[in-house]
Amino acid sequence: VVTMNAAATVTAAFMPLRRLDVVKAGTGAGTVTGSPAGISSDINCGTACSSDSADYTGGTTVTLTATPDAGHVFTGWSGGCSGTGPCVVTMNAAKSVTATFTPLRRMDVVKAGTGTGTVTSSPSGINCGATCSSNSADYTDGTAVTLTAVPDAGHTFTGWSGGCSGTGLTCNVTMDAIKSVTATFTPLRTLSVVKAGTGTGTVTSSPSGINCGTACSSDYIINTVVTLTAAPDAGNTFTGWSGGCSGTGLTCN
Repeated sequence: VVTMNAAATVTAAFMPLRRLDVVKAGTGAGTVTGSPAGISSDINCGTACSSDSADYTGGTTVTLTATPDAGHVFTGWSGGCSGTGPCVVTMNAAKSVTATFTPLRRMDVVKAGTGTGTVTSSPSGINCGATCSSNSADYTDGTAVTLTAVPDAGHTFTGWSGGCSGTGLTCNVTMDAIKSVTATFTPLRTLSVVKAGTGTGTVTSSPSGINCGTACSSDYIINTVVTLTAAPDAGNTFTGWSGGCSGTGLTCN
């Protein structure tokens, strides 16, 4: 209100509005909020929202915050921001920002069998050692995880089941769903053969391992049935087993 009792000059200032568009991408879920509030509305894009917009006075600094839902992870900004931290935008022009959310996939690892050993993962997360019977970790959807089994001394790794198979010490799992993997460890038992007497000959085993000859002991998985076979050299005879076997037959179970 100007009372015109003298000449007067009035200046009216106008500022442009700048529009901020926020879009959510990815197969995950989460919320994006903005501070301060826009002139027309707030940025508050929740679980059921795929995009949101607000108008700001030119030059306003807006901070966007991404909060993933439980079981999801925020994997980064694109467009007007980058990185995974809070997004700070100066509204000197119309801006568009995309926030990407990705589901987490849970991996459960269980150790089975009467043996002992360790299972670890790359990327890290699983580390199931001597006192661990099971372990779990969350990975971003699509992550390729390598599990590695290391048996303790006197034990052997006998195989994967569930999300992996085979007896190799490593197992590759793509985390496109919840996965469960079992690693089985089994004790080893040592069989030693001693050759006695003044004669000569060879003792071999089935399954292989003993060739005595040169190798007079071998480790076998617990409860394996091993057949030993004695073969006397020419001019010698086999006179019998003792210890874990008995009798004079050429084979011993």
